[in-house]
Amino acid sequence: MTDLNPINYLDLLSIPELCEKNFFIPEYQRGYRWGEVQIRQLLEDLYTFFYDDKATGNFYCLQPVVVKEMTAEDIENLGLKSSKDNNRWYEVVDGQQRLTTIKIILMLENLLDEDKELSFEIFYKTRPELAKFFSLIGKQKNEEKKYQIIVQTERKLDIDSWHIIKAAQRIIDWFQNEELPYKPNIASFKGRFYESFSGDKSKQKSVQVIWYELRDDSDPYDMFKRLNDRSISLNNAELIRGMLLSDSAKYKFDPSLLEQFNDEVRPVVEEREQARKQSHIIEMWDIIESQLRDEKFWAFIKDDNRSEQYSCRIEYIFDILAQKDSNQKDPLYTYLSFDKYIKDNVYADLWDLWLSVETYFSLLKSWFNNSYFYHKIGFVISELGTTSLIGMLADAMKLSKDDFKKSIDNRISAIIRDNRNPNKSILDYSYDDNYALLKKVLFLYNVETTLQQGKEFFPFDLYKSKDWTLEHIHAQNSDRIDQSDKGKWEIWFKENEKVIKRLMYRLPNDEKLKALYENNFKPEYEKFEKNQNLYSFGELTKLFDLVFKYFDELNQNEDKPAAIHNISNMALLDGITNTSISNSVFEVKRQMILDADASGKYIPICTKKVFLKYYNKNEEYFTVQQNFYWSETDRQHYLDDIKRVLSEYIHEDNLSTPNDESEVTNE
Repeated sequence: MTDLNPINYLDLLSIPELCEKNFFIPEYQRGYRWGEVQIRQLLEDLYTFFYDDKATGNFYCLQPVVVKEMTAEDIENLGLKSSKDNNRWYEVVDGQQRLTTIKIILMLENLLDEDKELSFEIFYKTRPELAKFFSLIGKQKNEEKKYQIIVQTERKLDIDSWHIIKAAQRIIDWFQNEELPYKPNIASFKGRFYESFSGDKSKQKSVQVIWYELRDDSDPYDMFKRLNDRSISLNNAELIRGMLLSDSAKYKFDPSLLEQFNDEVRPVVEEREQARKQSHIIEMWDIIESQLRDEKFWAFIKDDNRSEQYSCRIEYIFDILAQKDSNQKDPLYTYLSFDKYIKDNVYADLWDLWLSVETYFSLLKSWFNNSYFYHKIGFVISELGTTSLIGMLADAMKLSKDDFKKSIDNRISAIIRDNRNPNKSILDYSYDDNYALLKKVLFLYNVETTLQQGKEFFPFDLYKSKDWTLEHIHAQNSDRIDQSDKGKWEIWFKENEKVIKRLMYRLPNDEKLKALYENNFKPEYEKFEKNQNLYSFGELTKLFDLVFKYFDELNQNEDKPAAIHNISNMALLDGITNTSISNSVFEVKRQMILDADASGKYIPICTKKVFLKYYNKNEEYFTVQQNFYWSETDRQHYLDDIKRVLSEYIHEDNLSTPNDESEVTNE
C-alpha cells in the first residue's frame, strides 16, 4: 500500500470551522447518491451520541474529507467567487457525499430557524446550478401537520437535485416519524442538533470532521483514483502516521538540551531533534510492519490469522495500545484514542506515545521468540483474542516474571474450566455435554505437547487456517451417520472398501475377512451404486455393524475398547477430513491420516500420534494386527499421556481413570 506523504496536513475541524470554507467538486467526482441506509446510519449514530448518557467521548467523528487548496489561477479561470475565507477554495478529492449531506442538514437547520444561516459554499463543476439550488428548497406542512420538502422552481429537476431532495425528505421524516426512546418535538431536537452538531472542539458533544489536506505536489485526480482503487486508504494507521510525522506534530524536548543554546539557535535545535525523532519513527515503522508480515508471528499475536481489516498491520499494535475490543464499531476509534491520549496528557507527547508502541511490539516479539511464552500465550490469544492480549501486556508491565507466569496459567485454567461445574475434571468432559470445552482441552494438549518436546514451535498459522472438530478415535455406531446425506454414505463405502481390500492383501488367509467382503460388503456396495435412491439407511446400518464387528474381533487378545465420549477417545481433525472419515473404522481413519500427512497437509501432533500408534510404541508384544484397531490398551496409553502433559491443569484427586460406564450414552 502507498503511504500518505507526512508533509500533508491532518487535523480535526468542527462544523463551524468547516462552514468558513469553500469547496469545489471536480468533474471526476460522481453525483450525490447517499440513500436511506447511509442517512439513517448517520442520524442514528448522531442521535445516540447526543441523547444516550452511556455514549462515550466528547465528540463524534465523521469520516475523512481529503482536499487540496486550489491555485489563484484555477479559481479565476473557473469564476469561483465567495465572501468566505478570502475566496480561498479547496478541491474535494474524497468526502463529497459527506459534505453534501452536511450541507443538506445545515440547510434544514436554516429552514427550521431562519435566524441561523450556518453553512459553507460548495460548487459542483458538472452541476453549477446546484450551488444556488439549496436556497430554492423550502418546507410546508401537510394535512397531518408534518413537514414536507418543496422546491421553489419551475425547472425540471436533474438527477443530483432529485437525490438531494430525497435525502432532505428522509432526514425530515426520520426526525418526525422515527420511534425513539426520547422523542423531542422537531423544534427542540433542532436546538439540540444545532448546538451539538456545530459545537467547537472545546465543548462537550461536538461533531468533528477529519480534515486531510494535500500539501505536496500530488495530483488530486491521481489521489482520487488511488483512494477509490483502495491502493491507498485513510485508515487508523495512516491517520496516526500523519499525526506523528506531519509538520504540525508537537514534540517536547529535554530542557537541559535546549539550555545549552541561545534563543536564536534553539529553534534550529528543536527542528533538528524533531527531524531525528521522526526519522527514527519512519525507520521503526517499516521494521515493525515488515516483521508483522511474518505469517507465523501474525498468527501468534491474533486469535485468527486473517489480515483483511489491516492493510497496515502495525494498526493492530495501535489497536492494542488503544485497548480496542471486538465490540467497538467506530472505524476510527484507535486514531481518536491516540488523539485523546495526547490531549489528556496520558502520554507526555507524541514521542512518548510512539515509544509505547515500540515497547508493546518488543514485548510481543520477545514472547514470540521464547518457547514457554510462545506456547502458553499463543493458546490464550487463540481462545480469547485481543482483549486477553491487552490484559497480558498490562500484567507483564507490572508483575514479576514468576507472577506473570502464574497469571498466564490462571488464564489457561479459566479457559478450560466448566463454569457450570468448576470442580469437574477435564478428564470427565464429554462429547455431548462439553463439546466446546473438550475441543479447547485437546487444542491445549497439542500445544503443551509441542512445548514439552522442545524441538519445534506449535504452528499456530497452520492450525488457524482450518476449522477443527472432535473425532471419535474408536467410532461409535451407525446412528451418527447423516441419514439424509447419501453422499456421505458413498464416501463410507469407498473408504472402507479400500481398507478391506488392503487388509485382504496383508492377511490372505483370513477367511472371515474374505467372506465379509465377498458375501456382504461387495454386494451391498454394488446395490447402493446401482440405485442409491432405493438404498435404505437400515441396509447401511446392518453392513456397518458387520464391518465393525470384524475389526472388534481382531482385538481378540485384549479387552474391547469402550465406546466412550470423553477425552480418552477423542482427537482433533479438520472439519473436511472429519466429514470424510467420521464413523469409519480406525483403519480407514489411519490410512487417510497417513495419506494426508504424506501429502504435506497439517495434522495436529497428538492426532498424528494417535493414528500412527505412537502411544503404544513401547508395547513389548505389539503385533501387525494392532495397527488396524484402537484397543483399550491404546486408549489407556493415550489417557496416561494426557494426564502427564496436562497435569498442572488437572486436579490431583481426579487423576484416576474416568468412569467409562458413566460416559456411555445410548445413541
